[in-house]
Amino acid sequence: MKYKLIIGVVFLAAMGACTHPSVPEGHEGYIYHIPLIWGKAEYRETLRGPSSTGIAWRLYTKNIDIRPRSYKEDFNLLTSDNLSVEFEVNTRVAIRAGTVKEIVEIWGAENWYDSNIREPLRTIVRREITAVRALDLQLKTEEVKIGIRNQLESLYDKNTPITIHSVDIGNIRFPKEVTAAIERKIAKQQELERQEFVLAKTHKEAAIRVLEALKVAKQQRIIRSTLDPLYVQRLAVQVYRLLASSDNKTVVVLPNSSKGTGMPRVLSGSKRKIITASDRKLLRDMEKRYMNFADKTSQKSKTKSTRTKNLKK
Repeated sequence: MKYKLIIGVVFLAAMGACTHPSVPEGHEGYIYHIPLIWGKAEYRETLRGPSSTGIAWRLYTKNIDIRPRSYKEDFNLLTSDNLSVEFEVNTRVAIRAGTVKEIVEIWGAENWYDSNIREPLRTIVRREITAVRALDLQLKTEEVKIGIRNQLESLYDKNTPITIHSVDIGNIRFPKEVTAAIERKIAKQQELERQEFVLAKTHKEAAIRVLEALKVAKQQRIIRSTLDPLYVQRLAVQVYRLLASSDNKTVVVLPNSSKGTGMPRVLSGSKRKIITASDRKLLRDMEKRYMNFADKTSQKSKTKSTRTKNLKK
């Protein structure tokens, strides 16, 4: 009976020393063994969740979330012109897959962000913000974000278990006088861009009118060079016929030719004008020049319009 009792106690103790470590989805598990009586804990393996070791003898796990997470840091700093600005920086960071052993043993396990990233990040942000003027911070937010991210990526490169996904600056709060100055500056820039847009549109319309005038001039040159006096005389005869058949007439007087033929005499001594090669070259050059001007003006107008929309956003 005593032996059975001893065996039962040993069995229950053994069962109590058995474990079943599991790793949830989106985590990596640092699997380690703790001896029952003497010795020290030692690393056994890394598991990528969802996974489990099954029933094991005194195996345990530290599960580290390797999914990208956003960490918010609040700031209240002086800019280069000694004005106080409040804002927040949201940094999206993750741990590289397969690096949980390094994270646990070197980077502070679950506290890896607080132990290794928070203070370097805050130092970089302070350095970047204090280099710009408060009035320019709203307009240069994208440049500041890129500067912060580049420095973080240089600090946490591929040789580290950290990956920087993005850096965003938001909720910027200026003193009232700075806010008013920024609004005036943005309004002035928008007005200047509006005026440039109107000017560009005017230039384009003027170029179009010049092109139309050039086309008319070109047509007139062609007409003068191709229509001979007999053709014009024929058109005149057709006009006189229309006048003669009209109900709104009493007497139609036609000029007679000098030879007494009774045919209308419209032209006398006219000569056909031939367009020279230099005339044609001049027309082509002028048309090309004004078309280029119209295209450039239209492109400049579109660029200014896009900049205005981005600034409003």
